Amino acid sequence: MNTNGYGGRTLKKIIKVYTSDKQHPVADLTVTGSVKKFANVVPARIVLNGEAGSDLKMTAKISPVSGELFHITGAKADRGQNIRFNLAEGQKGDKKTYTLTVENTRTAPGRYYDVIRLSTDHKVHKEILIPVVGNITAPKIADITPRHIALNGRVGTPIKGMSVIVPRDGYSFSITEVKPHSGAYIKWDLKETLESGKKTYVLTVTNVKADKGRYYDALFLKTDSKDMPEIRISVSGSITE
Repeated sequence: MNTNGYGGRTLKKIIKVYTSDKQHPVADLTVTGSVKKFANVVPARIVLNGEAGSDLKMTAKISPVSGELFHITGAKADRGQNIRFNLAEGQKGDKKTYTLTVENTRTAPGRYYDVIRLSTDHKVHKEILIPVVGNITAPKIADITPRHIALNGRVGTPIKGMSVIVPRDGYSFSITEVKPHSGAYIKWDLKETLESGKKTYVLTVTNVKADKGRYYDALFLKTDSKDMPEIRISVSGSITE
């Protein structure tokens, strides 16, 4: 029976037993027991969340539980395509302790999952499994305020909203085109200015719906940046009498 991940917890399993008894051909056998914990792993899994290009790493501390001394003899990843790792040995009293450092190497946005297997010389528990989860997002190259423009007002009155796009330090790009998802009830204007030697864009969106009602739209700002080739600004309208 596999007890991985149940250390220090109570494990309950139901086993189906098939017999030749015609009255009771199948019976459920319940097995319950406490799984003895032989190692402390803190945290139990590695989570690497952040922007592509940033320094993403995390460490896990592995130490024996009292009376369960062991040595880690090796470490390997099931895949290893998006991570690199290092295992360092230490000492706390008469116990060996270990520090596992895992670093993201993925340069493109995306998700991944891996498992690092630590081999031990323990007579029963031959492996310690540490899951690794990665969620790498595109770098945020600009501050956009706001990302959603709400055009709310009465029929016949001017209704407009603005969004300001400012490149973050270390990033420089130009907005080359603006395309709507629909464009049926809005018009827009994009102005480029230079502030402190940095390009700043002001997107102004104006309602053109002449009667009451609601609508939803979006504007897609094309850029010349490989890190963020498109910026999406959502637009909603609520026009009342």
